[in-house]
Amino acid sequence: MTASTQKSNHQDRADGEVSGPTPRHPDSRLEADWLFLYEKLPPNQWYSADYVYKTSGWLNIHADIRKRQRILTHISDAYHSGDIECSEYRAQLSPRIHQYIFKLHQHHSIEDKGYFPQFIRMYPQLKSGFEVLDRDHVHLDSLLNELQGLNSQLATSEAEDKALGGQLHQTLVDVSVLLSQHLTDEEDLVIPILGLN
Repeated sequence: MTASTQKSNHQDRADGEVSGPTPRHPDSRLEADWLFLYEKLPPNQWYSADYVYKTSGWLNIHADIRKRQRILTHISDAYHSGDIECSEYRAQLSPRIHQYIFKLHQHHSIEDKGYFPQFIRMYPQLKSGFEVLDRDHVHLDSLLNELQGLNSQLATSEAEDKALGGQLHQTLVDVSVLLSQHLTDEEDLVIPILGLN
């Protein structure tokens, strides 16, 4: 949470009224009506002693996903800036992408089949919020399938292919942009549920 959003969970509007809690991602798709639990358990309390035993598992999984994404992007950036050769790029990137895709599919499957339906039963008023997250999963699956195809080409290519590297890099960027928003929106909905139940 940035310093500006940490100082208050509410934003003062020009008319003097106080609006609801502000999601952490600037482009959040979450509506104020869905943030009633987030207001009760804001992000600055997620790791507090009262809640950490309920919230840390989910947050740690997301931290691992973000770390893997940063590493992949760093390797791709290094190749495109000429800091590493094609053979090193392939050796470092290809197995990591494979593991990254596997972990993301595994995480989303558990959410789609287990957690999200359970959370909707607990809080039916959040159904529309979880539908946003479900649509993200569909979009992410499409991007990950594209990434997997490009990665397979990279793993089996014998010669350097700059165009392939460019496509792979752009797909990594696209995944990263969507994941940044998705993970933050998901946490803003899910972590308060975990902490307060």
